[in-house]
Amino acid sequence: MKQPFSTFLAAGIGGAVLGLSTEALALSDSERLERLEKTIERLENRLEATESENKRLKKEVSSAGTGHQGVSHRGVSASGLSGDPVSEPALAKLTTQPEFRALDTKVKLLERKLEVEKEVADNNRKSAAKVEAGPNGFKIGTPDGDWQLRLRGFLQADTNTFLNDTLPAGTGIGWNPTLGPDGEPNPYQAGAGLASDKFLIRRARLQFAGTLGKYTDFLIAPDFGNGQTRLFDSWADFHYWQPASFAIGKMKGPQDLERMQTATNLLFNERAYPTQLAANRQIGAMLHGEIEGPGFDTKYISNISHTQELFAYQAGVFNASQDNQAVQNSDTTNFDNKEYAARIFAHPFRHVDFEPIQRLGLGFGGNYANWQGQNGQTPIAALVSQGQSNILTYQSAQVVPSGTNTNTTEIVGPITGNGGSTGNPKTVTNVTTATTYSGAFLNGDQYHFAPQGYWYWGPFGVLADWTSSTQGLAANAFSTTVTQRQTDINGTTNTTTGGQTPGERTTTVTTHTSVPTISAQKTQTNTAWQVATSYVLTGEDNTYWAIKPRKNFDPFSGEWGAFQLAARWTELDIGKDTFTNYGSAANPLYLFADPRSSVQHAQTWGLGVNWFLNSNVKIQGNYEQTKFTGGAVTLDNQVTNRPDEKVFFTRVQFWY
Repeated sequence: MKQPFSTFLAAGIGGAVLGLSTEALALSDSERLERLEKTIERLENRLEATESENKRLKKEVSSAGTGHQGVSHRGVSASGLSGDPVSEPALAKLTTQPEFRALDTKVKLLERKLEVEKEVADNNRKSAAKVEAGPNGFKIGTPDGDWQLRLRGFLQADTNTFLNDTLPAGTGIGWNPTLGPDGEPNPYQAGAGLASDKFLIRRARLQFAGTLGKYTDFLIAPDFGNGQTRLFDSWADFHYWQPASFAIGKMKGPQDLERMQTATNLLFNERAYPTQLAANRQIGAMLHGEIEGPGFDTKYISNISHTQELFAYQAGVFNASQDNQAVQNSDTTNFDNKEYAARIFAHPFRHVDFEPIQRLGLGFGGNYANWQGQNGQTPIAALVSQGQSNILTYQSAQVVPSGTNTNTTEIVGPITGNGGSTGNPKTVTNVTTATTYSGAFLNGDQYHFAPQGYWYWGPFGVLADWTSSTQGLAANAFSTTVTQRQTDINGTTNTTTGGQTPGERTTTVTTHTSVPTISAQKTQTNTAWQVATSYVLTGEDNTYWAIKPRKNFDPFSGEWGAFQLAARWTELDIGKDTFTNYGSAANPLYLFADPRSSVQHAQTWGLGVNWFLNSNVKIQGNYEQTKFTGGAVTLDNQVTNRPDEKVFFTRVQFWY
């Protein structure tokens, strides 16, 4: 006798569940889920076939009608035996049998168990670590990207070779009053002039970046280049709403376009002069946002400085920083005033159908700070040439003697206390005065203006920017008066008085120092600009970002990577008030900067070629030549031009 279909199906499901229960304990979540899915699929197929058979039987019974109650078929009887006559009431009764209800309950339990298994597996997938390694660095995080740790870094190994770097005979960099009877120019090697040929590790930077809970990104970037350990970046960015994100920490200030460009993407080894008329890194808080055109979505990238959206802005409050201030010197501040900086940048034709102007970008940056109250506690940072030689060095403290006044008074008559001296002792008074000037320091308002832009079309690119830096310079002064009084003791006797040996003098010295006050103040305006063009010979798209070769360098396959040519012109002009002479022509006194050692103008042109072996390795070589105005001195103490700087650079760069 055959069992009813409900009994068969229940037995099948029960056996499947029992068969899985013990073995599945030793399986992983994904394997258990896969086996459950296959089992459910088989059971569903069997149930579907049974339901189809049931419908067919019901249809036959219905068509028989009341006049055909004697008609029978091989179905399932009310008693549960196949082949016996079945009526429609009997089938209805069948669905209420315990076996059918038990089967229905087991199916529902199995479906719920499958849902739970799926939920557990989905949660495990979300929490499981996903490890990636490729051209963009090493990354570990959750599959959905909400939690990530990214490890990146780059190395730049350079050579700097100076050509024809010998100063003409009889000239030097800066006047040294201690040489010779009246002073002489500093010899070339002893001065602050052209640098020496060298190998150097220009940058060796690690970058620890990550995402915390989807909406918070961070970057920590220490650098070990140039024989120093410095922290370049250390910030967190909260980007819950991309049009208004909030960053805090140490970051690039919102001003110069080339400073915003990642160091691995530079056309030349060194940035142009406009970059020096701005802070390198600043500590503070910044609001920034990226906005796309209607119908276009913004895509967040972990870069708070510059993006590719239709419109972007940055506005922040920072500790005030000097132009070209060393990265490590921006970590602290010694006065309360803050700097307010902002920048906007747009790609106005990003979404038009005319390709030649789609990657045109225009922007403007600026800042304001007030250095009142800093009071000379921080020396002003120097500006450097493309070869990294100091070309504008601000004055340090200097002492200027005012002269010595000697007065001799003869005392007539004996000096009492020694038994009656018959000589005429003398009192000699020497009064020496000197003025000490502090080093130059910033005082008062400081502000910058920086229009900027670039244009890229196919393999061609051009970048241009201009920066004006206006700031107040000041120097403190205080006078020191030293009074020395010498009095004869027992000039003509052999007796001793007051512990003094006969014939000697007693000396009394009195020193008086005045309160330092600002003795000189000027407003300095420095300007710098550049135009840099480039062309990718191998046809890849040129870009402000990283060039990606179509074919990686592989000499065995005849592939050579990508080649880029570059040309640049850049100039720097120092405000003339910087070199104000507060002395005379014969005895000059420069309180801010000395034109005998600091240049008034620099004009540089350069050519370069960059070879991208792949997306992570670049070899570059460039030559730059600079013509200076001022910055040297002759034997007769006259300002002359520093010799041209001619430097050939090479760089091997690895980025990961």
